[in-house]
Amino acid sequence: MMTHSTSARSSTALNPCLSELTLLLLGERLSGKSSAGNTLLGKREFNAGRTTTKSSKRTGMVARRRVTVVDTPGWHVGSSSPGSVATELRRALSLCPLEPYAILLVVPATQVFSQREWRPMEEQLRQIDVPIWHRAIVLVTRGDQVAGGAQGHVLRVGRSHQWLVERCGNRFHVLDNQAGDKETRVQVLLEMIDRMLEINRWPRDRLYTQVRERLRVRAWEKPGQDVEMSIVRDTRMWMNRQVHSVEPVGPFKRWPAELSLVLLGRRYSGKSTAGNIILGRREFDTCRRTVRCALGQRVVEGMKVTVVDSPGWSLYGLADSKQVKVEIAASPSLCPKGVVSMFLLAIPVDSFTGKDVHAMEKHLNVLGEEAWRKTVVLFTYGDELRGKPVEEHIEKNGEHLQGLLRRCGHRYHVLDNSAHGSRTQVYELLEMAERL
Repeated sequence: MMTHSTSARSSTALNPCLSELTLLLLGERLSGKSSAGNTLLGKREFNAGRTTTKSSKRTGMVARRRVTVVDTPGWHVGSSSPGSVATELRRALSLCPLEPYAILLVVPATQVFSQREWRPMEEQLRQIDVPIWHRAIVLVTRGDQVAGGAQGHVLRVGRSHQWLVERCGNRFHVLDNQAGDKETRVQVLLEMIDRMLEINRWPRDRLYTQVRERLRVRAWEKPGQDVEMSIVRDTRMWMNRQVHSVEPVGPFKRWPAELSLVLLGRRYSGKSTAGNIILGRREFDTCRRTVRCALGQRVVEGMKVTVVDSPGWSLYGLADSKQVKVEIAASPSLCPKGVVSMFLLAIPVDSFTGKDVHAMEKHLNVLGEEAWRKTVVLFTYGDELRGKPVEEHIEKNGEHLQGLLRRCGHRYHVLDNSAHGSRTQVYELLEMAERL
């Protein structure tokens, strides 16, 4: 878990290129967004005593840099939010410059963040329809009521809150609007934002060079310590910061120029629909059963993506098993030579039983054991989770599903097959392919 620095170094000293910064505040009603905006700017710019109905921005000088804060209307919990809230959230993006800006997801410390709070948050974040998680930080307001430190607070408030923090790359910060050290707390937050934005811009090879160099120095300075475990911890920490580093526009400069994805799964697992979602158009016929491998290609955000849809096997002997295996065995040959490829194993969000395991192994053994090293479990029909963290679904489904994930190196991604699913889920899937 990322910890907070106690130093009060200048953010501009950490990254002098970021002399200007925009912070976008998002959260539910009465979460303390407007008060947080005032604390960040060090003056009363937003009316914290009234309900915010329109997105607005205010600018001030903070730690010798120009900081713009965009406040937005909060969504409702327990009842439907007015359509004007979604409209204002979309308009808020127009108030933010292209770069650099950070998103602060405001959650009050007095609230237990559960599925009841997560569902309206997810609904409203979909309205924004741009990748947000790589630049998001959970901002815990009313920090005077946080006992035992920030990390202890996150551990106490429940799994949904912990999942939200993990979704934001383990980035969170506690803000106390009444504290005497408000300037220091704001300074620490700005440093965290600088590190986040800097890491998002780093090429991957530079990132790992930095990690290796830090570990080499540590091994020399502290011989006898468990450096191997330190490598694991540091790498995980840096990777958590990188997990959602998806550029919203422009070519993926850190990514390969081409990528191939092979869709695998049983019949009616949502493979063809998933292929259409990835390519952003109707490439595969979802009204007919897939009996032969089909190929679709498209440039997605500057990267040429090839998707191969394969026939699905049947749990009840309704498909020609021999023919399905022939097609699956041939599917990798449809990918362009020399192109990074990955298998997407479509598993619907319903149930996964021993019968599924038997059928899966029977048909995928034609690809060889090596294929599992570049396979990602793609949970389809993710909208059926209805805001429930996928980790709860995995735990509930038991050993069969957990065993599959272990075989795939615990690589998985959730895809919302509904019309409401945003392109963010596709960007994050492509980024996972790059890391693999």
